[in-house]
Amino acid sequence: MSEEMRDYLVYTKVSFLLTFNSPEFNSLILRDVQNAFAAHVKAVFEKNETLREYVSGDLDFWCQGREVDLHYKFECHDESEAEAESFSRYCVNGLRKKLEAWGCRMTGIECRAEEADMSRLDRLEDTVFGPKESAQKQPPAEDKSGKKTSSKKKNSRQER
Repeated sequence: MSEEMRDYLVYTKVSFLLTFNSPEFNSLILRDVQNAFAAHVKAVFEKNETLREYVSGDLDFWCQGREVDLHYKFECHDESEAEAESFSRYCVNGLRKKLEAWGCRMTGIECRAEEADMSRLDRLEDTVFGPKESAQKQPPAEDKSGKKTSSKKKNSRQER
């Protein structure tokens, strides 16, 4: 029997090395090159339907010379932390060629998953649908013929 599916927040870091190495390269334009690279990565992520769905928040870039680290949060629903981490890694690896086409090399992917705190969504559902503790059983409904029928089982939060 498989584990219950849970919501996970995967903190993902993708490391790159800007591979241009030319004697004509002027280190004064390094900041412009880093900004252009960040714009390229954002464009690739925005065009990918899966990452648009699962990446939450901003893509954050940390630059140290020719080394660039991309940090983002990946939210998914999976069986375990290891599965969630694997899915995040799989998604970014699927974009490797497009990302490296700019002139960089992907040097690593690190993922750390945590079970997501969904209490804010529970509070929102309680606001919209009412608290589940106060949900009352409804009497059997009558169909048009006047016969009583049993009421339908109320959907759980996961099914709503």
